[in-house]
Amino acid sequence: MRTVTRQEMREIDRRAIADAGIPAAALMENAGRAVADEAQTMAPRGVVVIVCGKGANGGDGFVAARHLDNRGVGVRVVAIEPARLEGDALAEGGI
Repeated sequence: MRTVTRQEMREIDRRAIADAGIPAAALMENAGRAVADEAQTMAPRGVVVIVCGKGANGGDGFVAARHLDNRGVGVRVVAIEPARLEGDALAEGGI
């Protein structure tokens, strides 16, 4: 598996939104669900702790937390600078 850089991922996201017409919220939903799937595989028992920043990756974390909670998995979210949430992360963070 090839790992992309932060800059490459930003460009991939930009092109998905601008060229393919995929809403940013849909990208966030899909990323968060994939994170939840992986977290549940890595920690099938116990509580999953998700640390969320203020931007899009933080939004992915909030989505992952929602999916885990809906599945009955214990989840705790630590929001870093919640007053500075922005964009789709603000919508997902519910703050």
